[in-house]
Amino acid sequence: MKVTKKIKAGVWVMLCVLFVSPLFAEEQESYAPYKIKAQFIGGVLYPHNKDLIAPLVKGPMLGAELAFEWAMDGSKPWHYHFNKPDIGLALQAIDLGNPEVTGQMIALYPYINIPLYKNKIISFNTKIGCGLAYATKPCDITAAAADPRTMEEKAADYNFAIGGPVDVAASAALNIDVRLHKNVLFTADVSFSHFSSGNLYQPNYGLNLFNGYVGLKYVPVYKKAPAPLDSIPALTKRWSGEIVLSGGARKLYYSDTRHFGIASLNVEGYYRTCHQHRVGVGLDLFFSDAYGQTVAPDANGNYQWTNEFTHLTRTCTTENKFSNKLRFGFNIANELTIHKVGIFFHVGMYLYDPVKDMEPGEACLEALNSGSETKKKGLLYAYDIQKEDGWCYFRLGVRYHITKHFLVNASVKTHLQKVEFAEFGVGYAF
Repeated sequence: MKVTKKIKAGVWVMLCVLFVSPLFAEEQESYAPYKIKAQFIGGVLYPHNKDLIAPLVKGPMLGAELAFEWAMDGSKPWHYHFNKPDIGLALQAIDLGNPEVTGQMIALYPYINIPLYKNKIISFNTKIGCGLAYATKPCDITAAAADPRTMEEKAADYNFAIGGPVDVAASAALNIDVRLHKNVLFTADVSFSHFSSGNLYQPNYGLNLFNGYVGLKYVPVYKKAPAPLDSIPALTKRWSGEIVLSGGARKLYYSDTRHFGIASLNVEGYYRTCHQHRVGVGLDLFFSDAYGQTVAPDANGNYQWTNEFTHLTRTCTTENKFSNKLRFGFNIANELTIHKVGIFFHVGMYLYDPVKDMEPGEACLEALNSGSETKKKGLLYAYDIQKEDGWCYFRLGVRYHITKHFLVNASVKTHLQKVEFAEFGVGYAF
């Protein structure tokens, strides 16, 4: 028995020497220029709408992800601003737990993996990524529109979460890497993922997934790291500004056949608080062709929904006026700056919003036919986001500076959690 215990103890010592010694044998100035990562995925769908999303939940979300990561070597100042992060490109395939209705989601997205703490053995990181996804089974809109049941009654049979095949995929995660060998790392993540078409298609209730990842990273080679920079350049320009013109399209209701054009003009002034962050204030002008005429008088003079413009009864508009299609607002901006990339979040308030007094649609139609006046709303007012847009708006997006002055933009505009549209644009920085 004693001999057996000694043999086991000897085996454990040999394993420790085999796997741990290469860690400390690695030269301090060497680094891994790239890594290859493979992970299994398991998660759950969060049913944020109990009537339309909850019926889709049939089983766990299972899948896999393959990624390639490039290490930032410290040759540029911004590498140090984010603790020498990794830039990755991931290909993900995940079954949504209900193959007959929701199918699978295949996503391709770039990301940045930022170390929060690291040494030669372990690294705690945060990851942010965004890209495009392909839904293998979006909603069968033709069949869903022909089905006479209400949306709630047929929710289990149709994918009301995703209305089109091409969607936006966004992900945020915390992860850990543990070095098992000089060339092998164990890696695990906990993440939140969101899939949505940004109202380019309807229906567009979106998918929210909470996932766990587990897998390995393979490090093929090591290289000698560049000499560290003598110093990190100080900030020389605190104040800046940008003008961005964007556009896109949206759909209002799943049984509609028409897309509506949208556009926006954003003028923003920024103050850089540090290399990684800036804040700002700005003005927004929005145009949406979606705010056309939705009601018309019948033979008896009573207004009815026309259903010619859209089947959505959210806004009761009696005329197709250009002024109804404009909105003007003021925003406060918050931005994470990663070299030439800015990840921004804007919180805005409408200063001019002509359609707010036409929502909720059903209440306004009733007031119109009864001859009573609709109560005029001020800048701030109580509202139900399920029935009207409200007085505040949000923007979440990313900007990339191609040159010192020219940039490209991609973002989504929402009213609370309700997406209004996705937009793409170009801008000028000064």
